[in-house]
Amino acid sequence: MRAAITCTWRITLAFCKPRHIWQRFNTDLSAMVKVHTATVVTSYVGFGVCVVIGLLFAILMPLIGLIFCCARCCGRCGGRVHQMDAKKDPCRRVAYTICVVIVVTIQLVAIVLAFINHFLLHEAMVNPDSRLGTFSKLNESLADTEKALDDMYKMAVNTSSVDLSTQRNRFLSIVDGNLKEFQKEFVRKSHADLVLTPIAELQSTVRSFDVNSEAVMFFRQFYSDLSKLIQELPTIRQNLMDTLDTDCPWGNHVECTQLLHLAQSNLKIRYTMEQYQSEELKTLVEQIQRHLNEVENLNEFNKTLNSLASVIKTTIQDDLDRAWTDLAQSPATREKLARSFEDYLQHIYTYLRQARQRLTMDGDQNARNVFIRFVEFRFYGGVALLCIPVLIFLLIYLGLCFGTCGHRPYEEAGVCNRGVGANLLLAGVGFIFLFSTVLMLICTILFVLGGPIQTEVCRYLTGHVPDGPRKLDDYLHHTMQYMIDKIRREDRIRQQQEELRRAKYGDSTIVIHSEMSPHLEVVLNISRARLLDAVLTRCANEPFVDAISGGQIVWPVLHEPIQSILENLINAYKDTDLVVPLDQTVQICVSALERTNFLDSVNFTQAINQADLSVTKIDDLEGFVSSLRKLKAEALNPHIDELVQKVVRLDKARAQARHLYTKLDSIPGQRQQLRLQLSEFIRKLTESVQLTMDVGLKNLRPLLEHELQLAVIATWRDIPCQSLRSAVKGGVDAVCVMSLMPLNAFWAGLGLTLLLFIPLIIFAVKLAGLYRKTEKYSSDYEEPDYISYRGFYMRPTNESQGVSQKPRNKLRKHKAKPTKNSPHNRSSSSSRGNAHSRYHQVSVYPYDAYE
Repeated sequence: MRAAITCTWRITLAFCKPRHIWQRFNTDLSAMVKVHTATVVTSYVGFGVCVVIGLLFAILMPLIGLIFCCARCCGRCGGRVHQMDAKKDPCRRVAYTICVVIVVTIQLVAIVLAFINHFLLHEAMVNPDSRLGTFSKLNESLADTEKALDDMYKMAVNTSSVDLSTQRNRFLSIVDGNLKEFQKEFVRKSHADLVLTPIAELQSTVRSFDVNSEAVMFFRQFYSDLSKLIQELPTIRQNLMDTLDTDCPWGNHVECTQLLHLAQSNLKIRYTMEQYQSEELKTLVEQIQRHLNEVENLNEFNKTLNSLASVIKTTIQDDLDRAWTDLAQSPATREKLARSFEDYLQHIYTYLRQARQRLTMDGDQNARNVFIRFVEFRFYGGVALLCIPVLIFLLIYLGLCFGTCGHRPYEEAGVCNRGVGANLLLAGVGFIFLFSTVLMLICTILFVLGGPIQTEVCRYLTGHVPDGPRKLDDYLHHTMQYMIDKIRREDRIRQQQEELRRAKYGDSTIVIHSEMSPHLEVVLNISRARLLDAVLTRCANEPFVDAISGGQIVWPVLHEPIQSILENLINAYKDTDLVVPLDQTVQICVSALERTNFLDSVNFTQAINQADLSVTKIDDLEGFVSSLRKLKAEALNPHIDELVQKVVRLDKARAQARHLYTKLDSIPGQRQQLRLQLSEFIRKLTESVQLTMDVGLKNLRPLLEHELQLAVIATWRDIPCQSLRSAVKGGVDAVCVMSLMPLNAFWAGLGLTLLLFIPLIIFAVKLAGLYRKTEKYSSDYEEPDYISYRGFYMRPTNESQGVSQKPRNKLRKHKAKPTKNSPHNRSSSSSRGNAHSRYHQVSVYPYDAYE
């Protein structure tokens, strides 16, 4: 039964608050949007609906009861009695009785559970046994928490040497990544890319003219073909002219003559080998081959830039090794680190002891007496409150007993008749209308007190929601973050307003104060540790260090103890000299450029200009060959093929030759650009190094501090926290299980009873009307002969019968208004044996009627 009522209030609260408010908070805070009131109102709309229903119930029930009473007095709502059953009234009577029994039984079970939980809540408030009493359980939980923290502190002080190789490797990988970022930052600050680009271009150009390169092989083939063409072109020209002169096709003499004159005058080499500077190119290639290593030495600049991280790493390596050895192997260092928590633990112990004193109320007897009186008043008041529904149930059950077991309400019937049952049912309905307001108001107040605590706190702490403690941690952290951001925004707005006032009035005495409390930042840092999830969930299977945010939380209290280690690493970082290796590298590059000064004399302007012109004096060689093909002379085909293979092919190759000559001609400019960039780099080297070191130190210092603190925390990785979890979980159970569950079960049982009063009123009123009927239904009532006798008729009284016949029933609803001689208006003296003649109403029984 207790599980059923617990399920009832949990379902009710789940209906009231199915969503989680922090999900809305997280969404709004991540976007830095102000949380509006509508967000909270929407989240609590379920509670609002339930409260409104309770208030409407409390207000409307007395009004409905008053209207119901007036209506019955006026003959409405069952106030006018029908003496005879309708055809289906027996079935209705059974059905309504069953419904009333079911409803009242459910209500009785709910009230019994409310009684039980009321007693459990009373025991939770006054029982000194920690298994039943909330305050005694909380007191025990606080004492166990203090003891668990003290044991963990002693373990931290006395911890032995630990293996920090995992933390060290992780730390080194993070440092390596940070140093690589330092390299990239130095390249940006020093504009080293302006040096790297000319170096890459110069090296690419020089390498492309190596002895075995494709460019040199192309020039060799080009010069060879050009030399052969110079020798063979006169023969080719003469053979072509002879063929055009002797074998010209009929009808093409004009074209042949024109082509003959064109070949004779222009089919000649336009320039010589010397104009293509073949000897200069050959000499340059040989020089490049001899000085190729000098050009490759320019790579030292890039190598030095890429080695800056290793230079810094080598400088701080010794201090880093000493720091890790000190952390892992020195008991004195770990004891010093552990004792840095001593002051904070003393504050925690003080708060815990003060909380225990307030729970036990040892120092304030007056408060203890007031509390005891309050508990007694609450207990006996609750019992009296629950007795009201019990009284109503008693009346309903008695009414059902009389209505089920009693006779019909004849005038001769005794006390045990259905009319008494109807009166008892209506009495129960009257009590419902009288006391429903008080009951519902108290139920609503308890619902408002217990429901939000359960939905917002306890159902997450007790694990009824998956990952409940973690979600509650997230909610607390984002709430603190929102509060701090809001205070900061208000401070900025206030400062701007004060600055405007100062500028407007010229009052320098205006002082701008910040309302930001340093304690809020401390609380925010603590909230990052996700302590609830760590203690209530992860401590079950993990040590305390791993339980707190996976061992990644940074403790502000550890800032001071690791400063000596941190300063040694920072000083080693500052002592790193990057100017010397970079300056040496620049000098190497400058020397390499000096040894390749022959590149400044490279000049292939003449060859580039010649490559712009056709190989022969015929500018359009392809057009010339096309004209020869149009003659369609078989004798010309060998000459055409020879022109294409030797002359036209070489003419097409001059475009690539010009591109390569242009590339060679750019070497002096590339070399000069590189020399200028090296000079600019060496001029700003010291400033660039210092600026980059400052930026790198700004980024590296918090990284070193963070990782060192994680290493310190890792030295306590073997410290368990199961005892701390048990102590804290005991405190959570004391509040959320021992106290809150009975409270919620109380209002759930009472509320269920009150809501079931609505169908109970309907069924009870219907059933009371059925209980008041005195005559059974018979099929003879439908006969036409009986219907003709349903009017009134008079007959003399039989004096010999001794006692006059008494009327058994009243007039039916559809009959006319009785006359003054009807039994309804006769004097009561008729029952005392009056001798004069009297008249009686026809009996409703068919047999008597036929008489």
